[in-house]
Amino acid sequence: MITVAIFAGGNSGEHEISLKTGHNIQEMLDKTIFDTYFIVVKGVNWSFTNQNGEVFLINKDSFTLATEQKIVHFDVVFNAIHGDPGENGKLQSYFEMMNIPYTGCDSFCSALTFNKYFCNIAVEKFGVPIAPSVHFFKDEKIDFDQIIATCGLPCFVKPCNSGSSVGVNKAHNLEELKDFINIAFDIDDQIIIEQFIPGRELTCGVAKLKGDVKALAVSEILSSKEFYDFEAKYTPGFLEVVTPAKIDLDLENIIKQYSELIFKRFGCKGVVRVDFIVTSDNIPYFLEVNTIPGQTAVSLVPRQIKYNNIDLQEFYGALVFEAINKQ
Repeated sequence: MITVAIFAGGNSGEHEISLKTGHNIQEMLDKTIFDTYFIVVKGVNWSFTNQNGEVFLINKDSFTLATEQKIVHFDVVFNAIHGDPGENGKLQSYFEMMNIPYTGCDSFCSALTFNKYFCNIAVEKFGVPIAPSVHFFKDEKIDFDQIIATCGLPCFVKPCNSGSSVGVNKAHNLEELKDFINIAFDIDDQIIIEQFIPGRELTCGVAKLKGDVKALAVSEILSSKEFYDFEAKYTPGFLEVVTPAKIDLDLENIIKQYSELIFKRFGCKGVVRVDFIVTSDNIPYFLEVNTIPGQTAVSLVPRQIKYNNIDLQEFYGALVFEAINKQ
């Protein structure tokens, strides 16, 4: 048996969604092959709760779990944490230091892709269109003339290091722009302000299957909100997802090519999701790459896996074996 620590939870607003992702993955892993332990991360505590409700903490010095029966040594970690500390390189750095195999992208890739501004710089170098933007640190003077000249109004104000659209707002005027900048700086010490590009929101999952990087499918996200914000993502009734997206073949191929290119050039591992906004003249603009996308029973990536007629149990088992073999 392969002993797997499934890490879920985390310290962001996506904590509960991550728990659902982790539990779904635990259900998907073949119980005849994998012995799984569900580890909840909250603050500095990494805890396991047994069937009797007893809580045991991971020993971070040895990465072991001492239960009432035995000391558990883990063969591999399945990282299911959205946001901090599982998607920004922090956990990955610990696992690398401890020489522990884990699923998903490495520490450098995770940290780079989690920062919206520096991720955009890299993606533009790859030849993928991005929205015009400006970047500020908290201690900088905000140049509103530069913002208006570069981005115009309306525009999006985003914390650079925040997931699930937390702190993201659409500013329609100068007063809103100032308010939303303050909100973003309450979350992070860096912000990015992007030009608003009207269009359809499309998303594409990418994974390495049997050694080949493959775009799974293109889905369209239809939201009744003004944009795909935190409430739209996680409140029932605000969202409809169409898989496959009703788009022409040329656009589908371009989005898949861009998504595979981004996966390869960043050196991604496991499964990721790449989001785009597509204009009326079919130009896809990169929005973000999610290195640990939602994988609940109703999330986008599992739908795209099923669309490809790939068995979910085999898919998630393959991710674990990929993690073990990449050590």
